[in-house]
Amino acid sequence: MHSITPITPITPITPITPITPITSHDTPSASRPAKGGRLAQSAVTASGSKDSATPHWHIGEQALDLGEIFRPEVTLAVMQRRIDAALKMAVKAQSSGAYPLRMRWRGPINDLREALERYLPAPDAGAALIEDIYVLGEAIGELFDVQDIGMRLEMTQSAMCPRFHVDRIPVRLVTTYEGPGTQWLPEQAADRLALGHGVAGHRDICRDPEQIRELRPGSLALLKGECWPGNEGHGLIHRSPVVPTGSRLMLSMDPG
Repeated sequence: MHSITPITPITPITPITPITPITSHDTPSASRPAKGGRLAQSAVTASGSKDSATPHWHIGEQALDLGEIFRPEVTLAVMQRRIDAALKMAVKAQSSGAYPLRMRWRGPINDLREALERYLPAPDAGAALIEDIYVLGEAIGELFDVQDIGMRLEMTQSAMCPRFHVDRIPVRLVTTYEGPGTQWLPEQAADRLALGHGVAGHRDICRDPEQIRELRPGSLALLKGECWPGNEGHGLIHRSPVVPTGSRLMLSMDPG
């Protein structure tokens, strides 16, 4: 995997579809990362204990809000947006295609559009979806200074990862085009000793089910994992949601 080197300032993501502003919520006040800040410097600052009472997420409406992921204390950075009619139609067309949409791909960002045109069940009706995903791939390349990405685009009728967990990677972008969004836990609502196989006497990862948060459909979220320098033991705890009816189309991208 390529090393992750942040580039600041961040080039705004230009969505192919109009984005309707959504009032942000649960957003801790925060200044932008300083110019020239490096991931290694964040790792030095992040070493040591973190206060579970301090908000570790940032939610906004602009592309620049995703850059908050470079702050040592932030493990979730979200840009809220809504899916417009053209994109909804392109997504719906894939659910009625010739075969189920389960695409896993890794390669140069420049080849992403061609790969989507080749693997989508209904590519002729999926132009808006293809363009949106390609723009997100370019943004990931710009943000983390990488040429390649790993991508998963999957439509499912059930939760892919129903148990709360952390990712053993540096960072991942997720978004949901259809169905409920990814669920995550604030630090104060989680018992990390129950992760994985768990420690004796620690069975429930979620201490308080009422504090389970869910990303809104269409929102772009960067989830910091255990392998982000200086973030070991603090990866964002999250899971796939239950899909009560219909289907869920989820996209994830890993830089490098």
